[in-house]
This record gives sequence, C-alpha cells and structure tokens, in this order.
Amino acid sequence: MKNPKKDNRSQYDTTIKDLLEHFPQRLLQILIGQQAVQLLPVEFASTQKRIPDLIFLLKNDTIFHLELQGTPENMDWRMLMYYVLIRQRHPDKILIQKVLYIGKKPWNVQPVIAERDLYFRYEVIDIRSIDCRELLASPSLEENILAILCQMDDKQKTVREILYRISNLPTKDRADALAKLTVLSGLRDLESVVKTEAEEMALTINIMDNEILRPLFLKALEESEQKGARKGIRKGTRKGMQKGMQKGMQKGMQKGEAAILLRQLRRRFGELPDQVVARINTANQESIERWSENILDARSIEEVFTDPS
Repeated sequence: MKNPKKDNRSQYDTTIKDLLEHFPQRLLQILIGQQAVQLLPVEFASTQKRIPDLIFLLKNDTIFHLELQGTPENMDWRMLMYYVLIRQRHPDKILIQKVLYIGKKPWNVQPVIAERDLYFRYEVIDIRSIDCRELLASPSLEENILAILCQMDDKQKTVREILYRISNLPTKDRADALAKLTVLSGLRDLESVVKTEAEEMALTINIMDNEILRPLFLKALEESEQKGARKGIRKGTRKGMQKGMQKGMQKGMQKGEAAILLRQLRRRFGELPDQVVARINTANQESIERWSENILDARSIEEVFTDPS
C-alpha cells in the first residue's frame, strides 16, 4: 500500500526540481554567491541507483550540489555518499554542498558527522529564510513561483503577484505554471489563497487536461460524491458527474480567457466599445484563442478580429 505522505513529498520534490532545472540564477546567487554555467549529470553507476537532486558547475569552476528536502530527516550519510561520488567524477573541482529545506516543520537535525576518524558537515538553508521579494525580482518565472515557499509579509499580495505573471503566459504554459504553483501552495497551506486570488483574476485552467491536478481533483470529487456535499450536482453515476464538472470547468476556463483578453486589449488600445466587450463575452473558446494570438501583431482593434487569409 502506498504511503500518501511519501507520495506528497515526491510530488513536491518533482515540482521544485523541475523549476530549479531552469537555471535559478538569482536563487544560486543567494545560496552560494555564484551563477551557474552548466547543469551537470546526476546519475552514478552502481548496483544501487544513486541520484542527487541538482549539480551545477558555477562560473568560478566550482561544483555546487543542491539537495532538496521536505522533511527534517537525518541527511548526513546520504550527503557524504553524494560527496564521494561527485568528487570521484570531478576530482579536479572544489565541491560545495547545501540542503535546501522546503518543509513545514522546523529543521532540528545537526548537519554533521563527528566520529573519531571522520568529520563531515554540510549546510542546511531553510527556504523561509529567503525574502520572497528576492525571487519575485527575478526575470525567471520558475523563481517567481518558488517565492511562494519563502518568507512573506503579505501572503495574498505575493500570490497575486505570481498569478499576474502566470496570467501573461500562453494557455498551455499558463496551465502548467498554475499547476506547479498549486502543488507548492500545499507546503504552506495556501491552497485556498491561490484558489481565491485566481478566481478573482478570472484565471482558470481545465483541470481534467492537467496531469498534476487531474488525480487530485478526481480524488476530491470521489470524496464529495460519498459525502453528498457538492452543491448543484445531482445524484447519479460517477461518469455523469465527471462529465458535468468538466463541462462546468470548460465554461469557467472560457470565461477566464475572455477576461484576460479584455484586460490585454484595454492595456493595448485603451477603453473598449461596448460591442467589442459583448462580442468577446459571448464568443466561443476557439474564437477567443484566435483573437488572443492576433493581438500580438494587431495594430488596431479591428485587426484583432480579422480572420487570417
């Protein structure tokens, strides 16, 4: 039987690792005072597969090993093992190791091995010690998303700023970024804040088309089905309920994309005529997507609605 807590940790680790693989230069500057020039291979040949999280070659020719950890567990021997494996592969490089702690509970384990003939230590940095404004100032959206794990004076303002940047992405990229933000929000109990702020911005995605959120949604749907607590859904088969919910989400997604298109048009051309607003609000999703692409090259409102020849 699968351990749900282990599955959640794996989901967080996978999401954060994916974000960090896009060269988080500002975060590296905070952690190590250097920028990376290359992401190095992390697999080491062995009878047992050993894969550290991230290994960077820095501008000063130093190797930086960054390990992600979501629970305050003893990492000593694992970090020592990685140290030996990395040094064997890069014997001419200086190696620096740090653990980036992303969990909820305080880290209370000493990062050191002290024995009679062995002394080994590494550094642990709690990501909450980093001011979220540092990562929000980065031009990298991946680092912007990671800001939700950092120290925040105003949680709603921080979430709103991240969502605003996500809202400017193309549809597919927007869905992926919002999914990652939603996953990470669980580490800080901010799921409801993300949901509320996204709804206020009319920023929606089709959950059933998203690999990360689909299983979470189906699980919640099953629980609500058993409890009979989901308002507005008739009793019926599971298949019928899913079809009805998917139709509702698609309608919400269409409404959200219309709102984003209107905001982009107002920013580009100023106040819009009532007939333009009405046309967008009553259009189908295909038309909205086409107009959203046209706005990139359009020199007037009329050109936005011009079909390609």
